[in-house]
Amino acid sequence: MRDEHKPKRDQSEPVETAHEVEVTITFYQISVVAQMVETHPQTLRMYERMGLIEPQRTPNNIRLYTDDDVERVRRIQHLTQDLGVNLAGVEVVFKLLQEIEKLMSEQNGDAKTGSSSPEQEQKRA
Repeated sequence: MRDEHKPKRDQSEPVETAHEVEVTITFYQISVVAQMVETHPQTLRMYERMGLIEPQRTPNNIRLYTDDDVERVRRIQHLTQDLGVNLAGVEVVFKLLQEIEKLMSEQNGDAKTGSSSPEQEQKRA
């Protein structure tokens, strides 16, 4: 008797093994991203000029956005449209978040290894 409650595995799915992991990254052109986030492509270009997003480029200089880039644009929109933060403020928020992530990863690294640098010990004292 077949177990009908067991999900069937699609044979085309990537299989993770100890030696190899297949990763698929989706790229979108600027017009597609503009439609996805309901904004004008020029707005995306402005975000790039300000350094808020960094899409990859093809050899022909066409912008290619990843899902992470699209999510970052949505965070920019949330900050500006919902919270009233201007773009200079968005830049500051992103820099602070990056600094927090850096400090947390350093702290987690110290906790895992049980060691810290002399500079970190001096800061704690």
